[in-house]
Formats: sequence, C-alpha cells, structure tokens
Amino acid sequence: MTDMDRAIEEAWHRDALAAIMPFESWERLPGESAPAYAAFCAFRDYGPERNIRKAVEGQFGKAALSGAKIETAIGKKYRMWRNWCAAYRWRERTADYDNYTDKLKQAELRKTIEAEGEKHRAVTGKMLAVVEKKLDLMDPADLTQGTVTEWVETAIRAEREVAGLVTANGSKPEPKQGEINFTPEFEGL
Repeated sequence: MTDMDRAIEEAWHRDALAAIMPFESWERLPGESAPAYAAFCAFRDYGPERNIRKAVEGQFGKAALSGAKIETAIGKKYRMWRNWCAAYRWRERTADYDNYTDKLKQAELRKTIEAEGEKHRAVTGKMLAVVEKKLDLMDPADLTQGTVTEWVETAIRAEREVAGLVTANGSKPEPKQGEINFTPEFEGL
C-alpha cells in the first residue's frame, strides 16, 4: 500500500472530511443491488481511462478472453452494466470520486511540500548562523576585493531567488496565470 493509498484510507475515517463532503455519491445508493454496486466499483476503480467495455473485460481477466462463450458473456454483462451505468449515474459518481481523491492527493502533496520547506528553512538557518559566526570572527582586512565581490553577488542572487525574481539558473520565472509580461519589442511604446 502506497503512502497515497494510506492517506486516502485514513481520510475515510476523519470526521472533518465528512463536513466537507457530507454525501459521498460513490457509495452504494439506496436501491442499488450488490452486483450493481460491485460493477460500479470495478468501473470506478478502472481509473481515468475507464469505460464500460474495458471494465467488463477486466472482470474476465486477460487470459480468458478467447472463444465465443466468453464473447457472449462479455456482451451480456456489457449490456447489463450499461443499463446500471445509466440508472445509477456512474459517470457523475466517478467524477465525484475522482475529484475527491484528487483533493486528497493535493492536500497530501501540500503537506509534503510544507514539511520539506520547513526542513530546508531549518537547514538554511543553521548554515546562515555558521556563516554569521565566521564573518564575525574574520578580519575585514583579510578579505580580497574578489572575495567581497563574489559574496555580494552570491547574496544578491540568493535574495532574488528567495523573492521569486529569478530561478536557480538565473532566468526569469515563468509568468503566472493572469500575469502580463511584455516582450522587449514593445518596450517604450
């Protein structure tokens, strides 16, 4: 089980998520038979490339897909699943499920990014403290012009990267949605 699967499983049991989404449409609906719900689950779990035909064939297994009897059984099951799909709004329910799991993944990713950011800030803070101590112990007369220039350039570059004015390789960051950037051809107009 992956971390993401574990996070999704834990989320099912959280009261806070029940307040966000009080009705989970992908759960068994009133009047939906056990076989119809099992078929829906197979369809739902097929993933982004889901369609009824693929889900039905997946139920039979790749190795067993030969012979007229299997094709007849697949055809019958396909028609039954297609009827259930319409009667129990499978497409809407799978869209709700996909949106829900995507929100869980995004929340988990946000937590991971924030945790990594905290670690990076802690390490950077320690490194800057060491540099500060070293600078306090140094005699300014021992510094060469080249060293001072290099340090100033490094400090300015780091400050601009932190502010988001340039990327680590020195280029301008990609424009964000809604941001207007003018090309050099239009400067001064």
